[in-house]
Amino acid sequence: MRTFIRVISIIGGSVALLATTAVSVSADDKAYIKYRQAVMKSVGGHMGGAVAIVKGEVPYESDLVAHAMGLDEMAQIVPNAFKEKTSGGDTQAKPVIWEDSDEFMQKIKDLQSATAAFLAAAKSGGKAAAGEKLGAVGDACKGCHETFREKKS
Repeated sequence: MRTFIRVISIIGGSVALLATTAVSVSADDKAYIKYRQAVMKSVGGHMGGAVAIVKGEVPYESDLVAHAMGLDEMAQIVPNAFKEKTSGGDTQAKPVIWEDSDEFMQKIKDLQSATAAFLAAAKSGGKAAAGEKLGAVGDACKGCHETFREKKS
């Protein structure tokens, strides 16, 4: 009987250890997903602000360079936001991000080029010049979302 209890105790401890390990991996995934979502929300926030200015919906043209700088800076850290492969969780990121990382990284480079051009236009030419370059930023976002992001339900 003691041997049986000892074996059950060992098995129970192993199961508890495995469960703890699974929870910590899941907690890591949640942290990476939360960070990634914060980065992408920041990109979206700067994009929304810039679009409102360029369309003339708000009179804050003096803020355009700040939004352009924000977009350009965020584009530089987007690769880190997707560095860690995550599975499951509350995310719209498709697994193909990590399965076809070369194409995904090219899309990020396209975004980085577009945000740099937008920033240069915002600094030198104001709203009209920046508006032409802002469309390329939107296209870069869309190009990535079409392949690598689940549609919102």
